[in-house]
Amino acid sequence: MKNIYHRDIIEILLECGREGLRIKNIARRIYNRHVDFFVNDIEYSGIRDSVGRYLWEQSKRPESPFIRTRYGTYAIKADFAIQLDLFLDNAIRTEIRKEQAKPAPNPRHIQLELF
Repeated sequence: MKNIYHRDIIEILLECGREGLRIKNIARRIYNRHVDFFVNDIEYSGIRDSVGRYLWEQSKRPESPFIRTRYGTYAIKADFAIQLDLFLDNAIRTEIRKEQAKPAPNPRHIQLELF
């Protein structure tokens, strides 16, 4: 089962560490990320129910990255967090190498700015 807020949940729980967060706080952060002045059709209660059901079901699976620490509180498993950190670290290194491999701009090139 995949949830549309899966990536947001992982990002939020990675910030929190081992203690984790309660479902209502996770839902509040997701709500604040997705709702702005022009988007009004997302409801907090729908996000809370979706996130709660998703985390409850996922925490029962051994291959899931989520673990239940206390009643209504979820966190990321430590081994998954380490694996994700290594993956992201490798991705950042690859981006830096790509940036360094780009040729330097021509210093004799003149750029015009139009107002």
